[in-house]
Amino acid sequence: MILAYFKYLLTYAFSRYDEYPFETKVAIIITSFSTIMIIIMQLNMFFGSIRRKNKERLRNSIEYKYGMGMAWILSDDADYIASSETILEAFGLDQNYLGKQILKKDVEKKMFADVFYMDYITEKSELSKIENIHHMLSMFGISEFLEREVSLGNMRRISDSLHKLRAFKLQVSPWVVNKLLKAKNLHVQRLAMYTTIMSSSDSALDYFETDFFDKHCCIRDEIELAYSLQRRRREGLKLPNLARWAHIQMNERTQCMFVRLMRRFNLVEYCGELKDLFKESKKKKLIEEISRTWGYLHYVDCEPMLIDTLMSQPDDTKVAIMHAMTRLGTGKSMNALLDGFHNTTNPHVRYEAIRCIYNYGKMGRAMFYKLEKEATEADRKYFAFFNNPITLEKIRLDKEQAYHPSVETVFNG
Repeated sequence: MILAYFKYLLTYAFSRYDEYPFETKVAIIITSFSTIMIIIMQLNMFFGSIRRKNKERLRNSIEYKYGMGMAWILSDDADYIASSETILEAFGLDQNYLGKQILKKDVEKKMFADVFYMDYITEKSELSKIENIHHMLSMFGISEFLEREVSLGNMRRISDSLHKLRAFKLQVSPWVVNKLLKAKNLHVQRLAMYTTIMSSSDSALDYFETDFFDKHCCIRDEIELAYSLQRRRREGLKLPNLARWAHIQMNERTQCMFVRLMRRFNLVEYCGELKDLFKESKKKKLIEEISRTWGYLHYVDCEPMLIDTLMSQPDDTKVAIMHAMTRLGTGKSMNALLDGFHNTTNPHVRYEAIRCIYNYGKMGRAMFYKLEKEATEADRKYFAFFNNPITLEKIRLDKEQAYHPSVETVFNG
């Protein structure tokens, strides 16, 4: 009926203005189209305003009914594993709700999850009992709702639900995760990947060996992976062999990320597996990261390789290798550090060589004063930094780069 009426209007309009000039017809069409679009936009704004008001009313209702219970779950008062009865009492509900569905509509469950999620990630640095949170989410049907959203929702809902599942440390079905790993949306693929990291099996981390991860790895992946590895470590699970992943990948940026994370998490037991990569790689940044990791983790078996390769490397790489030798501090690299000072013309490399000698224990300090005494007029500028109390504070080399989260959050706690 509507279609027939629309056709009638079009026929009437064409016949009504059939005798008008072409320019007038175009003006009428544009004016009519603009009027229709304005009406559509006004209707959209009107109904959008109604939706926002309804959403705000629902949020206020959820916060009014269940806000005290949420606050209790996240407080120090809930530092024991609570029963269903205790949780119901905290939410102001009677025992008739035991075993029954508290929130019946999906829109209520979504709003409840939104409100609790924001409280969970923004207000609490000291985490409450995760068992109580899981129990509460199950009683309100939130766990099942989020997994259903992840499995059947659109990409935006999937992404939103995955963030909540990861924050609440809820398990997701492997079948659902495998499906999401093939999603067209790259953001959803990454989120699905990180839901698998808390598994106790290394086979759940195969995604880090794929071509997709190698090609699309970015700084966000390093941050997310560091958070997730920290959570694995807190749970007492063995951390994966990051050196093996560095071998598998071909992208220099991805390889450097895994090597860097090795020193962040003190994985000294895998340092030997980086020797082949160090010898065979022609990638400047990767050689620097391997040198730093060996130095920070005090992997002394690498020292002969560092000494042999020092003078054949680019200037920036020479600096990274000299820093690694200094951190090892075995006393075997003094001649190599002297070569770094005498056998290059780059002022930056020469200064860093002097800095490393200065920090190379008693032997290095004695050699530093000898070099300062014998320095030519042109070389005295390198020693000026060590005689200034302000710049002297910056001369020391830091000893570690371990992962120490400054604040415990829902992502690394």
